[in-house]
Amino acid sequence: MVGSLNFSNTFFGLLLFILGCVVLFEKQGSIKTPLYLYPILAIYLCYMSLGLYYGHENPTIDIKFQIFGFLFYLFLVNYKKLNILKFLFYINIIVLMVYVGVYLGVFPNEIWHSSDVGYKGRVYGPSIIPLILMLFYYIRYSKPVDGYLVISILIGIPYFVLTTNMMNLVILALLFFLVVIDFKKLFTPKTILILLSVVTISGFYFNSKFAPELIKDKLPYILKPLEYESLNIRIVDFKKALESEDYTTREMFIGKGFGAKTTIYRQNKIASAWSGFYTFQEIDNGIYYLFHRGGFSLILLFVLAHIFLLFKLRFLKAQLALIIIILFTCILSIHYFNNIFYLIIPFLILEREREDLHRKQIEAK
Repeated sequence: MVGSLNFSNTFFGLLLFILGCVVLFEKQGSIKTPLYLYPILAIYLCYMSLGLYYGHENPTIDIKFQIFGFLFYLFLVNYKKLNILKFLFYINIIVLMVYVGVYLGVFPNEIWHSSDVGYKGRVYGPSIIPLILMLFYYIRYSKPVDGYLVISILIGIPYFVLTTNMMNLVILALLFFLVVIDFKKLFTPKTILILLSVVTISGFYFNSKFAPELIKDKLPYILKPLEYESLNIRIVDFKKALESEDYTTREMFIGKGFGAKTTIYRQNKIASAWSGFYTFQEIDNGIYYLFHRGGFSLILLFVLAHIFLLFKLRFLKAQLALIIIILFTCILSIHYFNNIFYLIIPFLILEREREDLHRKQIEAK
């Protein structure tokens, strides 16, 4: 429901309910709040206040996602019995069921998108990242491929195909490569044979009649991304956004606060009637999302925070996985900032590492 158009209040109520249940029944009325959340909350309130000062129209469309995020993170921190891997496994199943339901007309697509079905049959629906987060979990803890992951991939691939989302397909492929590959054995005959087999099978599938037409259209751009129309649209939107906002020196440093929106003029060369001004929560560029709301100061804080997370990850694979997720997601979308499930990543890095260290200290004693 986090990505739905019509159920924000319901989702907010459910978050409060599950957090309240944890506080009452698991924590006996208390709640644990990590110390690092206090400065994060203070910084956020500054940029939120800035947005309220500017008087942005309907700022809650933007602000709600950060509030959802704080509640969800507190839930993760306080519910010690939560098995993250099993949680993502079941979410993965639910997402597939919803997409099949939307595809078959059982669920109304309008819950998640204003269009019934997108270009060339693309199906719109809920967030499709549980499988990506599972792969990050496997990389984070150096877990080998097992039946659990194989089943999850078989469950997840169908809804990836239904959405034909190239960004997440690329992230999925790269993370799976990091899970299965052993850098020390990268150039052994066995590894080369496996990789060639995967590439060959994928090639046959994507060139068969069973592959969606939209995926067939997008695949050639993997080898020439700068010619990818969707990427070019984002580049043009980015340039127009910078030109239309006309930032002052102060705004370039501190931005315009949470709740800001971007309005640009899009010219449709094929159908001129569709040309006009379009207003977005933000153009599909995560770096510009940060810049618009907090200027260079917020971008700097974002970079420093993630450098810290990278140093907390001790393995090269895990560091590469985090960079891949951030890089592709922020270049082509703003999902990293309005989807609370991405908070599982810093949770696994910060909180679970602390728990693992504490457990090892107890075992040593």
